[in-house]
Amino acid sequence: THVRAGYEIQRGSLILRSGVKESMAIKVSIVEDDDWIRENLATQISRTEGFVFGCAYRNGEDAVTQIPRESPDVILMDINLPKMNGIECVRKIKAVLPGVQILMLTVYEDSEKIFKSLLAGANGYLLKRTPQNEILEAIAEVHRGNSPMSGHIARKDGKPWAAQFG
Repeated sequence: THVRAGYEIQRGSLILRSGVKESMAIKVSIVEDDDWIRENLATQISRTEGFVFGCAYRNGEDAVTQIPRESPDVILMDINLPKMNGIECVRKIKAVLPGVQILMLTVYEDSEKIFKSLLAGANGYLLKRTPQNEILEAIAEVHRGNSPMSGHIARKDGKPWAAQFG
């Protein structure tokens, strides 16, 4: 058995020390221009059982060109990115990887950005002030096919979010 940064190689399979095969773990990539947020999330993901950190990107253009080669299960996506905003990035990634799950992770709470993100193909919408353990839960939830949303967003202005458009 060979050990590598939290993994063991047993009979050709890469296995997390927890015993979970890497192929069963949720592979997560991050598109975020803020170094501190990006590095903090990457560290938390890589240290959590059942998750594998894929790659991180500082701008939308790099994400759009590199993510299809990497093929993560879930992407955490900021909206305000240099070179290409996160909403356009979602649209372009979903065009080539329709099965990838994308969670918006942003400071924006306005209904227009939420709506545009979901129309572009985002599967969920979280605020950056969401505690990290809840972000990890949301990653697992979106991977199972659900659409997590920060509670404050889901009940914006005291009513269900979707009711604002009806």
